[in-house]
Amino acid sequence: MRLHRFYIKQNIEVGKEIRIDDPEFINQWVRVFRLKALDEVILFNDTGYEFIARFSFLSKKEVIMDILSSEKVVEGVSKELYIFQSIIKKDNFELIAQKCTEIGVSAFHPIISERSEKKDLNIERINKIVTEASEQSGRGSVPEVFSPTSLEDSIKDFSGELFTLDFDGEKFLDSRLHGNDKGKIGILIGPEGGWSDKEREFLKEKGIKSVSLGKQVLRAETASIVASALILIS
Repeated sequence: MRLHRFYIKQNIEVGKEIRIDDPEFINQWVRVFRLKALDEVILFNDTGYEFIARFSFLSKKEVIMDILSSEKVVEGVSKELYIFQSIIKKDNFELIAQKCTEIGVSAFHPIISERSEKKDLNIERINKIVTEASEQSGRGSVPEVFSPTSLEDSIKDFSGELFTLDFDGEKFLDSRLHGNDKGKIGILIGPEGGWSDKEREFLKEKGIKSVSLGKQVLRAETASIVASALILIS
């Protein structure tokens, strides 16, 4: 049977024990999964390794585990993809966070664009969603979720190659994204109403190339998921 995976923000070393008093973890292990002494789980903590841990003690206040072994996580993608997503309806943004994490996206930059339907985002909840998606999908790390900011500020310090999705852009299959096996890539995706004229002019001034996913008009969340899959899985 496949072992359950959990992301923790603690140092983990083979041959040592680890103590956890986080009520959320304890509730999951004791009440939800009904785990007991000698049961095993997988832990990971952004080091690129996952660890087999065996419970030696469980109570309602503390859990102690022995770290038995470690193994490097073989990631299924060779690129770093950063999603610069304009804020859209809560449920749709959460869908993007979940599915793009499963696909292998490295980070999410929420953008407050001129046509964003809302201007705020529950970052704590988004972090919870990407953590759970990372646990489920077998990733060795959890994507970073940045605080919402303007289009200009979101890309200010980005060192990779940027593209924006646009209905009138160059065909994806003809772009540099297709067949590019390595590198750091950022994709900018506008809200349902698209980028404003001012934002389009800013992207043009920055020399950011437009790429099209085809003639179909895709919703923002669909575009993010499709673009991520084409870049990271194709």
